[in-house]
Amino acid sequence: MSTEKKPTMSRYNIEGKKLEAFFGPLEASIIETVWRSKKRPLTVREVYETLKKKKSIAYTTVMSTMDRLYDKGLLDRRVEKGKGGVYYVYWPKLEERNFKESAIREVISSLVENFGDLVTSCLVEKAATNDEELRALKEQLETIMKKKKK
Repeated sequence: MSTEKKPTMSRYNIEGKKLEAFFGPLEASIIETVWRSKKRPLTVREVYETLKKKKSIAYTTVMSTMDRLYDKGLLDRRVEKGKGGVYYVYWPKLEERNFKESAIREVISSLVENFGDLVTSCLVEKAATNDEELRALKEQLETIMKKKKK
């Protein structure tokens, strides 16, 4: 039996911009900082030092927020030993694109379950605001239909 945690996100915030639609502002800043590390694990101290350049923040706040992101399955971590003792290093559980795709699919699935075909027509209407976007949408639909026939 696997103990692997499936990443969970908070509720979707319709008024949030970009990642803040899924996270609070601090969680969004932390996850973006970790993604920018290019797969190099980061300590809480490194994330704290990056964030404090932009705004006043407590080290313990960053530490508890990173722990919460770990509990949600969005960050992974391991214990390391150094001069100052034992500490955690963190890295993203999902790459940025994979997270965004998964989050979008989760929101769309919820909308479709609750509102059915109306969601599809609204998405098509929103996505197809010009002829070029309509052609791209048509190509995507044709590709999906071909795959389903196989």
